[in-house]
Amino acid sequence: MKKISRESQGQYERMTTAPVSELILSLAVPSMVTTLINSVYNLADTFFVGQIGTSATAAVGVVFSIPMILNALGFWVGTGGSNLVSRMLGAKQQKEADITMSTAFFLSFFFGLLVAVIGFVAGEPLMLLLGATETNLPYAMSYGRFVFVGAPFSASSLALSQCLRAEGKSRQSMYGQVAGGVLNMLLDPLFIFVFHWGISGAALATAISQIIAWGILLSCYLRGKTQVKISWRYLAKSKSQYQLLFTTGFPSLCRHGCNMLANIVLNWVSGGWGDAAIAAMSVAGRLLYLSNAVSLGLIEGCQPVIGYAHGMKNHKRVKDAFWYTAKTGMLSMCAFAVVGILFAPALIGLFRDDAEVIRIGAGALRLICVALPFATFMSCVSTLFQVVGQTLASSLLVFARQIVFYIPAMLILPRLIGLLGVQAAGPLADLLMFAVALPMVLRFFKKYA
Repeated sequence: MKKISRESQGQYERMTTAPVSELILSLAVPSMVTTLINSVYNLADTFFVGQIGTSATAAVGVVFSIPMILNALGFWVGTGGSNLVSRMLGAKQQKEADITMSTAFFLSFFFGLLVAVIGFVAGEPLMLLLGATETNLPYAMSYGRFVFVGAPFSASSLALSQCLRAEGKSRQSMYGQVAGGVLNMLLDPLFIFVFHWGISGAALATAISQIIAWGILLSCYLRGKTQVKISWRYLAKSKSQYQLLFTTGFPSLCRHGCNMLANIVLNWVSGGWGDAAIAAMSVAGRLLYLSNAVSLGLIEGCQPVIGYAHGMKNHKRVKDAFWYTAKTGMLSMCAFAVVGILFAPALIGLFRDDAEVIRIGAGALRLICVALPFATFMSCVSTLFQVVGQTLASSLLVFARQIVFYIPAMLILPRLIGLLGVQAAGPLADLLMFAVALPMVLRFFKKYA
């Protein structure tokens, strides 16, 4: 076992003895800021592209499936690695943590590179598969090519930021991602309106910002500012190490992979009502990510706390961390829901001044807001099971939400109630999943009562 530095020992004591609520908030606030900035610059893309036209806005919704694929792959090994790293640091297994972090980083970069190669080789068929229409395909192709340029950096940035949070360095994770987000918002109008590069300019701004953020995050490890280290020398050598990484991160792969599949089906189904429907659902979805900044930040803040506590076998601390996060997240989502319901038309109208887009998007946003607190609770339960190693339960929750409830609802409800069925499918799935997740988590904690 490696000798533990005084700084690392102090970090260990903080992660294992500090009051749960204070610790989670201290870790969550940087994550909230990061998620908020990421959401804002995604919305900035949508806002500036929205000035080009409805078909261009719809194209952003189509291409959004590519970042979702990258999220699925990046979070697969990134969250798998971060959960293992927090457990290993909790158990004072430094060497194992270094191996896990290095393996997660290089794997995620490779996965992103693979997506980029596929995108450049088969771009048009891929866009059509993702739900592009004849009218928005040219925009999707222009936007997508630069998304593929940034793919390796986007995927591996997730592993870097997740593992920084795993050792309690949420602030350092925030710096890199916030820098990338702010740069993206500055470059968007410059490239689109000053250089007149249109939708390609928006995508290029995003790619440059992702590369800069990647460099800042990686520098934390290269400058020795972290407990865990990244090096080719630490790459996992045994099959069992890769298997543990993949299985631990599988719920994240399932979560983001199912999200991507659902987004494709949403584009297909919405396309039956034209580009206005695709654009409206895309804008409503982006606003959902903005509202989730608080709940996702809390969840990311509680992950290392639960990981350390589970590594120490402190079951009471695991329980306290979960319930604090779930209650705080649900209450915060209730506040967002009220704002979203009251101001839905105005919020949608900020991004596209099109009466049909506003009508469809406002209806979707209001229904999404009704289910926000319940969706947050399900995310907390799924995260808990993943961190403590119950990957099957975590994966089944995500799979059930998207594959058992959401996608069938999107395919069935529009046949019965038209466009309202497209708008209501996601919220209905969230309400049903709350009824599934609540008894599961109560049964889990009953074992430690």
